[in-house]
Amino acid sequence: MKSDRAFRLCFVLLTVLHTAGCQLDSRDQVLATTNSQLAQRAISTRAFDTPDVSTVFRATISALQDLGFVVDRADDRLGTISATRLSNGIVRITVTMRPLSGGRTAVRASGQHNLQALTDPAPFQAFFNTLSQALFLAANEID
Repeated sequence: MKSDRAFRLCFVLLTVLHTAGCQLDSRDQVLATTNSQLAQRAISTRAFDTPDVSTVFRATISALQDLGFVVDRADDRLGTISATRLSNGIVRITVTMRPLSGGRTAVRASGQHNLQALTDPAPFQAFFNTLSQALFLAANEID
């Protein structure tokens, strides 16, 4: 009876410690970013002059594939796309899009390289340049 109680107590303690450790890891990762939240948002968000979120969604998938990503999940109702690229480590990117007032669509990307948050503006610039080109081609119906 006592050993059963001791086992349960050890199990509960180990579960609590494991959960606390996982929370510390994610909190440390957030705190380790070098950019402020506002600066990171400016790097990772663009607005495009189209009210058609569906067109932006399809162009985003095309842009990610052009950049060598494999789309893992895509939900056009939620406006989210997750993709992975295996080059120089693992790069994961998640893109969300939503309509804005005035006939515009906001696109926001976030990414990780080997479990470290992407804070360098260069990958985001490359993505948004490729997305702009894909939207231009879609608007002009060029295949």
